[in-house]
Amino acid sequence: MLNKTETPESGKPNPEHPTPPEKKDAKAKPEPIERRKEKIDEDEAKPKKVRWLTRAMAEEFTRHDVLFTTFKEALLYIVFVIAVTICTIGRRTSSMFYITQALKGQFLDKEFTTANDVGINFNDIRSATDFWHYAESLMLDSFYWEHYYNPYDPVAPAPEDDKKILFENKLLGVPRIRQVKVKNDSCIIHAYFRRLFLSCYDLYRKADEDTEPFGDGEGTAWVYSTDEQTASIPFAGKISTYEGGGFYQDLSTNRERSAELIAKLKEGLWITRGTRAIFVDFSIYNANLNLFCICKLILEFPPTGGIIPSHSFQAVHLVYYIVTWDYITFGFECLVYLLATYFLVEEIREIMYFKLRFFLQFWTYIDVTIVCMATANLMTSVILFPSVDDAIEKIRDNPEKYGNLEYPGEMKILYNNFAASLLFFSYIKLFKYLNFNKTMGQLNNTLKRCALDILGFSIMFFIIFFAFAELGYLLFGSQVEDFSSFGVAMFTLLRTILGDFDYQAIEKANRVLAPIYFLSYIFFVFFVLLNMFLAIINDTYADVKTEIAIAPDEMQMTEFLKKGFYKMLQKCGCNITTFQQQKAEFNATIQQIRDALKKCGFSDLEIEMFFARYNIDPLAEVGDYDVKKIMQELEGQSMAKERMDEDTTLVHVSDFITQQERLDQIENTIKQLATKIDNLIKKLEALDNVRKAKAASQG
Repeated sequence: MLNKTETPESGKPNPEHPTPPEKKDAKAKPEPIERRKEKIDEDEAKPKKVRWLTRAMAEEFTRHDVLFTTFKEALLYIVFVIAVTICTIGRRTSSMFYITQALKGQFLDKEFTTANDVGINFNDIRSATDFWHYAESLMLDSFYWEHYYNPYDPVAPAPEDDKKILFENKLLGVPRIRQVKVKNDSCIIHAYFRRLFLSCYDLYRKADEDTEPFGDGEGTAWVYSTDEQTASIPFAGKISTYEGGGFYQDLSTNRERSAELIAKLKEGLWITRGTRAIFVDFSIYNANLNLFCICKLILEFPPTGGIIPSHSFQAVHLVYYIVTWDYITFGFECLVYLLATYFLVEEIREIMYFKLRFFLQFWTYIDVTIVCMATANLMTSVILFPSVDDAIEKIRDNPEKYGNLEYPGEMKILYNNFAASLLFFSYIKLFKYLNFNKTMGQLNNTLKRCALDILGFSIMFFIIFFAFAELGYLLFGSQVEDFSSFGVAMFTLLRTILGDFDYQAIEKANRVLAPIYFLSYIFFVFFVLLNMFLAIINDTYADVKTEIAIAPDEMQMTEFLKKGFYKMLQKCGCNITTFQQQKAEFNATIQQIRDALKKCGFSDLEIEMFFARYNIDPLAEVGDYDVKKIMQELEGQSMAKERMDEDTTLVHVSDFITQQERLDQIENTIKQLATKIDNLIKKLEALDNVRKAKAASQG
């Protein structure tokens, strides 16, 4: 049948009735239309390009975009990490440790003589009498170095420039002795004992702090001063946290006058039953190292009686821009803040792109933490430097007063903590840029896969762990320091996992329950739970390695960089052929084998078994010899199967019919036998019933 648009002679299109283009394409070549539709669908499915692409956004684009953004951000981030490392570690020196050790050796480790001529050191102080002996002897000798070499047997008076602690550390201002007290009746006495106890002094709390004058009622040592007047900051001791106010006495610039002030405090009974803590505060400066050290000797008076001594020596850099290195670190610090601002803009860009999905990504929180730490660092440095200048000006203008550097020192410590946290999270974020490689991403993938399993395990672990911590606190808390509180007991049990445990201490506290407690904890936590945790990690790691092995081969960063390098050389005019790797041929061969097996309906597990059957490592190279060996074996199996098929005789339909008739006869015979057996069983049962009836009638 002819088309209306064709002539009957030639079958060619009629020029008077031209064929519409759509019909032409549909009749002549339908394939191009389908290809065009596929092309349109691909264009619609392909994500639109954006001008500013980040590493997280590139995951939704091509592999080339992922590698390009990863390489670009990794270079910039490496610069950031180097800058953070230099400006953080570059301002720390080992001299900070040595200066604190020297001061501890002078003020804490040296011995002094008590009332009964027994030599003890600062950490052995257990009573107010011991403290007064320490203050009148070793403490004054440590503050004032007025003679060479022994103050008890002076060789010669020391020059004014050498009157420093250990001859190197200048005492800023004068030392200060401060105490905080609690009111009488700050606790409730049981009715049975109210006649025996007329006063009661509880633990230190701000609400129970005693602010009433005592003694002669004159001077700051006997009249309460607020924390604004003392300019001291709160301090967290072993027993409680103490405010910055209290009753204080500033010592003098010479030893004789300071000894008189201490003797006056001792004679006036400055330490009372209400005293809860005494602080000896002083600050020193070492010009050799450009280091300040804010020192605090603490003696806490618990309601149980006795004294618990402790100390705090904080070596800090407060004055900068003296040597060239200070200016270098300042430059890197400015670079850190500049790059942190760029990262902040990147985070805002990702929030605009991902919307709420932004908060579902793990690395989001690391990025935000880094930006927050950098911002906190900047804010503390803005607060720190003006406060340092003001504090040093006050010390220089008032050399007879306490050289108070507590607030600048605390801000500097806070600054160091933020800087250390920034450095830590900056190094952690490096894993983000190592995950582009399958091998490098094993750790990240392992943790991601086993996160839910570890969460479930953690619930079970901490239930048992808290139970053992509470049990240890209740059993041994009154006698063993490692179990003196619930928090301390938890850390003690964590140390036990690492092998650090004092079994003899708990055995002395409870000889019966201590071995049961210790052995049960070791069994349940160490042998059971800890091995379960390791098993979860090992199983997940094995699964991740298998997934990486069977994953499709993708362009790696090294290949991307080499191709980019060769393209750059070609643009520069170098006559270099296209870069090809021999390994790519092998990878293509592996991929072809994998794709062929998948098309045949094999699962990933069966493919792995196939590789194991022929000793093929999915990550290794497959040579020509291996491929030929596989093909020969497969061809041999195929030929053997064909021969078996040829040797097998054909079965006709008549044979099947004959066999079916025989089976029907056998089935009928079996049915007849079954019917006869049923009848026989019924007769036997009837005879048995008759026999039983006769036996019953005769009985």
